[in-house]
Amino acid sequence: MIRSRERRFLPAACLFAAILAACAGPSVDRKKEADARMRMGVTYLEQRNLPMAMRELAKASELDPGNPEIDMTLGLAYQARGDMSKAEEHLRRAIGKKPEYADARNNLGVVLAGRKAWDEAIREFEAAAANVMYTTPERAYFNLGETYRAKGDPSRAEGAYRRALLANDRYAPAYTALSGVLGGQGKWNDAASVLARCAEILPDYAPCWMDLGRAYLRLSRPAEALKAFDNVLAVSTVPEERKQAAAYMRTLGSEKR
Repeated sequence: MIRSRERRFLPAACLFAAILAACAGPSVDRKKEADARMRMGVTYLEQRNLPMAMRELAKASELDPGNPEIDMTLGLAYQARGDMSKAEEHLRRAIGKKPEYADARNNLGVVLAGRKAWDEAIREFEAAAANVMYTTPERAYFNLGETYRAKGDPSRAEGAYRRALLANDRYAPAYTALSGVLGGQGKWNDAASVLARCAEILPDYAPCWMDLGRAYLRLSRPAEALKAFDNVLAVSTVPEERKQAAAYMRTLGSEKR
């Protein structure tokens, strides 16, 4: 007599355990390894060692595929490689997993602005800045200003830069960007005031002194311009900045004779 094949069934308890194991996320050990690899990837990224950064981040993603921080870091890595399509893909993936992820929204905005998708970029920057848990909203406001400026809307750019400074009055790039927008509208007195405030708060920030000197030249205030350029030489270690400041000082000195 031919025996029929026996069918083996898991007991109910074992069946439920198998289902739970299949549905569970990565183990604690896998998450720890993923976090360590992500941090190593960030270190390589900071060192501009992109192949090693990609290797570590790809492995981290395999170990913990639900982690939005890994997706965002992969987005930054692809951005550094110049692959903006992949960068956008990973940043959107991070936001999909964590909609309130302000850093990812800010970085996505940068990618979108890079391909001149101005309105989409603006939405991402505004969403990032509006997040009360975001510790660096000044960056999103600054990027918002840069986008409005590139879009040809200086009034809104000015407002965004001012909001960046309200969020953090030591955020140096916002001062020079704001003064640039004001100067572009012929408001050189206002531009000089913004830069003078920058010089007061951040006296070691050479670009502020350089732009202040140029603003004073526009306002026909050569003595004050000369002092500003002299301060560039006092605080800057950048050869090109020092060269430009010295050239302005020579010109001003020759005009005095």
